Amino acid sequence: MSKNKSKQKKTFNNGDGCGTIEMVYRVKKWRKRIIAVSVMAVFLTIALCYPNGSARESLMDGDAKSLLISQLQLEAYRNLADEQVKEAAEEDKGQDAPEGSAEDKEPAVSEEVEELRKSAEESSDSVKDSTAAVKRAYLTFDDGPSPNTDKILDILDEYNVKGNFFVIGRFAEGYKEQYNRIIREGHVLGMHSFSHIYTEVYESVDSFTADLNHVQYVIYSITGYTPTIYRFPGGSSNNISTIDMKEFIDILDKRGIVYYDWNVNSGDAETAKLPKEQIINNVFEGINGLESAEERNEVMILFHDLKEKTTTVEALPVIIEGLQAQGYIIVPIGDYTKLIQYPNIK
Repeated sequence: MSKNKSKQKKTFNNGDGCGTIEMVYRVKKWRKRIIAVSVMAVFLTIALCYPNGSARESLMDGDAKSLLISQLQLEAYRNLADEQVKEAAEEDKGQDAPEGSAEDKEPAVSEEVEELRKSAEESSDSVKDSTAAVKRAYLTFDDGPSPNTDKILDILDEYNVKGNFFVIGRFAEGYKEQYNRIIREGHVLGMHSFSHIYTEVYESVDSFTADLNHVQYVIYSITGYTPTIYRFPGGSSNNISTIDMKEFIDILDKRGIVYYDWNVNSGDAETAKLPKEQIINNVFEGINGLESAEERNEVMILFHDLKEKTTTVEALPVIIEGLQAQGYIIVPIGDYTKLIQYPNIK
């Protein structure tokens, strides 16, 4: 639920400027801007890769983090190149161009601009190639916390991967430490309603809003963290709600909350205790059953974190090792995550 160093600066040669003084002025000015852009890229990288504030726990595995950093740097240098081209055009605007070919009449562009532009184009190709090559898997756990939560967290820690926990608020009182541990260890803590009683959650727009407020407040009151991702009980295409689900989705959208469904189902909710081997088979058959390579490159797997789901815990190490053997990086949901929502899944 996961990648470019700027070229060395060259001396400006921008036609008839003001001689050496003008050239030095321009070099200094763009050096300051390049430094400012680089500092901003670093700042954005820290802000996005370490959103847990003082905890400073990374929410990304190495490959996904490198990809995001590459994208930030690419965007920064592309914007800088565009700004230089625009300024060069404005400086030359209104000046009498010498007679000559059409090429002579175009705005002068410094060698550094060309270098930045070329670097951006090369980086763009590189990022596109990297994006196409990355295979991401998201392990998502609904309905917790439970007596199995610590066991799941121990396994994730052993394999140095991150998970995504969509928790139910009414269980919070007995699992405050698990709520905090999920965040402290760099996993994603999302909402799965307060009550998880379908007839209550989906009774009306007001009841859905009240339930959402309740679970969001409970998580904040325990952890100091305000969750912004949600999974609908039963998924966004459930047949239980008599109200159009779009009305509930609109509520989430207005509050900046993103919902996620899944495209691979472990099937561990089919019975109280599905055999471990069946859970493993369901996961990999589900991945193989996705229609395209693009879909298979971004898999969000549904598990359940309940007291009786001991076989889910037993299957987890085998599934993690199997995913890694197939080239997947196991990551938490982030800004780079594809919106896996039922209307978008064919």
